[in-house]
Amino acid sequence: MNVFVFRPGGVQAQNVFNDWQALMTAMSGVEGRKTLEFDDSLLPPANRHCDIPAGTWPMKDVMWAGFGPRPGVVRTTVHILSGAVFTNFRMIAGQITIVNKVLQAEGGIPPVSDFTSPDQVHIGIRDDSGASQIVNEGDVPLFDVGSESPFFFVQNCVFGMPRPGIVPISPLIRHTGAQSRLSINLLGLNQTGPRLVLSEAGASVLFGAISNAAQVAADQSSISGDNFDFGPQGRIQRHVIPRPPKPPATESQPFNKPNVLIRCDGSAGFTQQLPSITSGFTIGNTSVTLYSGGQEVVIAEVAGGSGLRVGPASGDTIDGDTGLVKIGKHGSRTFVSDGSSNWITISQVE
Repeated sequence: MNVFVFRPGGVQAQNVFNDWQALMTAMSGVEGRKTLEFDDSLLPPANRHCDIPAGTWPMKDVMWAGFGPRPGVVRTTVHILSGAVFTNFRMIAGQITIVNKVLQAEGGIPPVSDFTSPDQVHIGIRDDSGASQIVNEGDVPLFDVGSESPFFFVQNCVFGMPRPGIVPISPLIRHTGAQSRLSINLLGLNQTGPRLVLSEAGASVLFGAISNAAQVAADQSSISGDNFDFGPQGRIQRHVIPRPPKPPATESQPFNKPNVLIRCDGSAGFTQQLPSITSGFTIGNTSVTLYSGGQEVVIAEVAGGSGLRVGPASGDTIDGDTGLVKIGKHGSRTFVSDGSSNWITISQVE
């Protein structure tokens, strides 16, 4: 495979380029699959990102990747500036953070908009399994799929999740076709951000959480009419709290991730509180609210005590009731959230 390196501040030689136009010219003369590796390691820390300037840039058979991993840096960062447009851009690999900086006030248009059905976009797929991050920080979407119905295959990616301290202005994807369906298949370790897709009435979105570890933010209010649904979601090994060899809990344990097992000592006579279904589960350090429909919580009494109770958060219920439920000696209950306000008991051991 042909590898081209864009290294601002470096020395241009052989397959390494410090000038974007020269890089594009060189790549245009090579047929077949190409890897474009971005390297911002020679730039000063205060300005450590590769900039892609205005222009129309062909990306047929080109896969973007970042230089790394390297100490002290999570990923190579690439900024897409206003006026940059890509044709046939369909592959993004790992070790790269792509920040769309395009602004309408600067005459910017969506950088990727040449979609036809049934197109496919592959994100985060690379042999070294390095994670990628794609985020919108301008007011123009990175991808405009129009009225088409493409598939996005997203693997090991922080997809549309905001960077710490920065609030995204616009969704990452725009979808305008009233009868079209955008499918986003989430594989591997994925964190999907809030308001990912801006869609018009009648356009539908499928979040196909193929991987057990895929997480989708609860706020998808930019999809008109809440016209989205979720694909099959697998079950994962539950996070055990308190983790052995620590003794079982004698007071309510806080947790904000789904699929957990709480080990309790009922002899202490306490109430284990469940998180709020709609706002108690979060993604990442930025505390983006996670969609928690169908997620399981197991509360188990493991010490032989008889004083354990479980209570819902304010505004939620357990089996339609706002009261506490009892768990007996060496008993347990498995609760499944309805994604709205009710925990449903699906298994009970007395």
